[in-house]
Amino acid sequence: MARFFRSALLLATTTVAAGVLAVPGAAFAADTTTDLSATEMAAAFKTIAGTTTTVAAKGWAGTAKVKSSEGTGTGAFVTDPVTGRASVVSVFDGVTETDYGVAKKGTYETISTAKQKAALKMIKRTSVRFVFKPKSTLKLSTWLEDYSAPPTMLLDFGTAAGTRTVHDDGTVTYKFEDEDEFIVNVTTNTAGAVSSALLAYDPYARVTYSYTYGKQTVALPSSAKTISQADLKKALAYVYLASDVKKLAKTSAADVKDVANGHTVKVATLRKVVRRHVTSFNTSAGLTVVAVTNVSGGIKISAKNPYTGLKVAYTIKASGKKVVVKKI
Repeated sequence: MARFFRSALLLATTTVAAGVLAVPGAAFAADTTTDLSATEMAAAFKTIAGTTTTVAAKGWAGTAKVKSSEGTGTGAFVTDPVTGRASVVSVFDGVTETDYGVAKKGTYETISTAKQKAALKMIKRTSVRFVFKPKSTLKLSTWLEDYSAPPTMLLDFGTAAGTRTVHDDGTVTYKFEDEDEFIVNVTTNTAGAVSSALLAYDPYARVTYSYTYGKQTVALPSSAKTISQADLKKALAYVYLASDVKKLAKTSAADVKDVANGHTVKVATLRKVVRRHVTSFNTSAGLTVVAVTNVSGGIKISAKNPYTGLKVAYTIKASGKKVVVKKI
């Protein structure tokens, strides 16, 4: 759900249509409607994109609403290009997530999984709500394309013949429906920048957006509510230590037996196979969690949780054609 707005935008363009949506328009006494060819619509959208880019340079904010066969949701986004910060808050089927992107710094992502929460409880940091992932090469524009919905993104789709309606308040609405029955309804403000939009394949997908422009402020999460990616990764490596080491011992033993293929289990082969499994486990964890030691007839794997002091150890030994796993 972290890419709520981007996903919602794509949803409206990939859902199979079954009908045509009648897009309601506001009633203005002095409305003037003009038919536009596909070429003229494309030229208009190009102009709007240029104007919107200029207007949004100081900052922009907006909201989104999604209704689709996949579920419903709402969200809000704030972008401050001057300081290189942006935030996206999404609520999809009752679940809320918040993401922040900071140019040349990194990202803040919501703690959301049960395992993450268990890890934070284990290290006594239950007040943490975000994990910070450093990335010195992060470009805000790239992050926005992946996680947010910049107003110019709404103009990236192919165009078709439609209408342009100039309202008496200076706003303009562009409407068209392509050959796949994809509905586009974009309204620009008096400056010529995107102010709202509707993308729809009714009744399967309907996404609406609204935008405002000007200086924005994005307040980042406090240190008390943030954990570094490295610290969280370490905590995650130990949170289920007892069950992880038990599973590692049994999985390794099963592999040793498969390698023996019904023959007498060789101690050297057993040690080689188990060490390979341990190396893979530690590599996946990103640090050395499990240690290995040769013992008579086999090998011992062991680990200690640095946060709780819990120790876990198993021996894996050859016994004829069998492999014996024992907790010690």
